[in-house]
Amino acid sequence: MRKIALLPIALIAAAALAGCGSSAEESFEEGFRAGQQNAAPTTAAAAASPTAPPVTDVTIPDVEGKNGAIALDELEQAGLTNVQPASRDKEDKVVLNAANWTVTKIEPGAGETVRSDSTVVVTMTKQG
Repeated sequence: MRKIALLPIALIAAAALAGCGSSAEESFEEGFRAGQQNAAPTTAAAAASPTAPPVTDVTIPDVEGKNGAIALDELEQAGLTNVQPASRDKEDKVVLNAANWTVTKIEPGAGETVRSDSTVVVTMTKQG
């Protein structure tokens, strides 16, 4: 990615230095084509992660009443990959540091079996 960001600068420099026998536009086009050849592929196959865990069935652990960070860790350890923390508090609307929060509810509920990539919402409170 960094090569792509620096490519316009390199192309301008190449065009400025090229001046002999070819136009700046031709030098720019040659440099652009060379940059495209070095760019990383953007196909869907290249974007897929080779280390993505397989989707499996997971039973939701009981994390209500636990520290938010511990609960999120337990859910990850269980194999859930799409856990979304949420706040029930009116003043603190975003869970920034789950260690400062306590779990009040989990949806789907504890004991339910879901696919590992299902969205699981963990509602927390920062209030005592």
